Order: sequence, then structure tokens, then C-alpha cells
Amino acid sequence: MSDQFAAIFRRRPNDGWFRAGNYDITTTDILCALSIASMFLWGLFRDAWDKLWFAPVLVRDFEVWRLVTWPVATEPTFWLLLGIVFFWLFGQQLEALFGRGKFLAWVVALTIVPALILTLLGPLDDSIDFMIVNGLNTLFLGGIWVYAATYPGVKWFEVIPLWALAAVFTVLNLLQFTGTDQTGQVIFLLVSIGVALVAGRSLGLATGWPIPHLPLGGVGSSGSRKKKPKQPRSTGSSKSSGVVQGPWKKAPAPMPPPNAPSPADQIELDALLDKIGANGMDSLTNDEKKRLNELSKRLRNR
Repeated sequence: MSDQFAAIFRRRPNDGWFRAGNYDITTTDILCALSIASMFLWGLFRDAWDKLWFAPVLVRDFEVWRLVTWPVATEPTFWLLLGIVFFWLFGQQLEALFGRGKFLAWVVALTIVPALILTLLGPLDDSIDFMIVNGLNTLFLGGIWVYAATYPGVKWFEVIPLWALAAVFTVLNLLQFTGTDQTGQVIFLLVSIGVALVAGRSLGLATGWPIPHLPLGGVGSSGSRKKKPKQPRSTGSSKSSGVVQGPWKKAPAPMPPPNAPSPADQIELDALLDKIGANGMDSLTNDEKKRLNELSKRLRNR
């Protein structure tokens, strides 16, 4: 398997929203935990579970919480449980690339925008009013598209590009929906992929393709604006305390180190190290060796 593809499913030490013991609880952890909890809700309190899934006609009847809760409405089946596992593995990677604040914003956009569009389109055609109970599958597919647009060169087993794998999953879903005349599902899937890519590009990823986006600058990876460092106050008093005024007083302040390391740098370094571990240093090209040295120095000096 491609080292870069394998790196997609490697657990990252992400900055969580809170800690449980020594473990940082991330957005991905919360979504997966809620999805598993909804399986128990399905078996024990079915009426309560029925309040979670998305249906445009019910949202128009003012059950607006369904715009938010549908990703975690999960039936207790093996395939949906496997989907949760894959989303947990892959979601941690994607959250590390985004940063916790931007990843949360991406999840919210991908959850609400497609559902809201289907709610507004519902009155135009009865086939658009449908029920979604596919859990995190939509977020998982949208995440694969974003990752493929961020790293277009990533391949599965060194042969199949990740974007081609995402396209296969998408086409299979579209064939299933069109074969059963589920127009709403087709629209929802296509809108979801579009929102995933546009939101991902607007938040700093999916830069490998020319994707339209909104300029959302000035927000750090944790979702908070960076504060400017406070400047020390100058006393300006001519009555000094007798301190010798040396030439260092007018020396410029040291500049911060350029090119601070990003989560993407750590991912790229891990992929290179995995390649060395599998095939030796000689398997790297000259450009990859130079990049390895550059990333190693940058991450050591952070």
C-alpha cells in the first residue's frame, strides 16, 4: 500500500476540545461516539431515534434540529459500524490538516448546507423529500474528496489515484440512487461533494485543484483569531537608574523563525520516513532527500 495512502489512516495527536484522562477528545471522536450511541438508541428508544434522521418535509414542519442531527443517526448494522471506524481513522487525519476549529466549521457546513438546500427544493418535486439515515458516510466521502484535492498525487497501492477512488464511490452511490428513482438522494450527494470541496478550499485545504472558494482569512487552526503580541512600554524617562547604555539598546529584535511547521509538514515527513523504513534511503529521489532534510530541520526548530 502507498505510504502516503497509509498515512491517511494514521492516528494523529490532535488538539482536542477537552481531555478525558490523557486523551484529547476531538470533533471526530464526538461524532463517532454519538453515532455509536444512536445505534443503542435505535434498539432501546426507537421513537427518540426517529427524531434524529433528516427529512425535508419534517424540517419544513419546524423540526429544524434534523438539519444538524442527521449525520449521527445510525442504524445498528455491520456496514454502518465499519463506516464509523473508517471515519474515525480518516477523520483524525483530516482534522489534523484543518485544525480543530476549521474542521468543526467544515463539518457544520457539510451538515447544514446540503440539508437546507434539499429542504428548500422539496416543494418543487415530491421525489426530493426523502429520509437520510446513512450516518457519517456523506462526511466520509466528502472528506476523501477534500484530501484528494489537497494531495492529488496520493495513490492507493501506488496505482489508483485517491481522486479516482473517490469518483468510484460517488458513481456507485449515484447508480444506486438513480436505479431506485431517488432524485433527492442524487441531488443531496452532488451538493454535499460540492460543499465539501468549496468549504475545504475556503478553509485552507483542497488547494491542488482550481476550486472556487470564499476568502476566509485571519483565523488560526484552532478557530480563534491570532492576537498581536503586546509591545513593551518605553519609560522614556531621562532620569535613568544608572544602567549603562550599550549598543544593544538599538539592536533590532530577533525575527521569528520563518515557515513555522504545519500539520501537513508532519504528514509529509511521516510519509517519507515510512518510505525509508519500507525500502531504504536509496528509494528516495534527490528531491525527496532534500525535502526530508528541510522538514526535519523545520520540525526540530519549532
